[in-house]
Amino acid sequence: MPSCAPEAAEDRSATRSRPGTSIVEVLVALVLLAIGLLGVAGNGAISMRASSAAARERRAAQRAADRVALLRAQGCLAAGSGMLADSSAALVERWTVGTTTSAAVPVDVEVRWRAPSGERTLLLRSGILC
Repeated sequence: MPSCAPEAAEDRSATRSRPGTSIVEVLVALVLLAIGLLGVAGNGAISMRASSAAARERRAAQRAADRVALLRAQGCLAAGSGMLADSSAALVERWTVGTTTSAAVPVDVEVRWRAPSGERTLLLRSGILC
């Protein structure tokens, strides 16, 4: 009389080693995917903030350089101090022309703008040759 016990043990081991993925494996993969996507979204937000801050700083530096070029075009005797508030660009320019020396006039151009982290200032020091 043949024994049934070995066949029953083989059937149980065959059901345990079926190919495919379980629901737990799928859930773990979805959690890992969600964590990765959150990381990518966070990096995107950080890069957008850094990019807009760099654009504001570049605009302020360009305005300061343009102001110095305009004062140089006026000449050292006609250049004077002043201020300009540009509400469309949210910038405030202040320039100070120092006293004329024998060969040059010192010029300081300060540009201020509001950033999410607070007010920022860029100072450009230059000179006008006489």
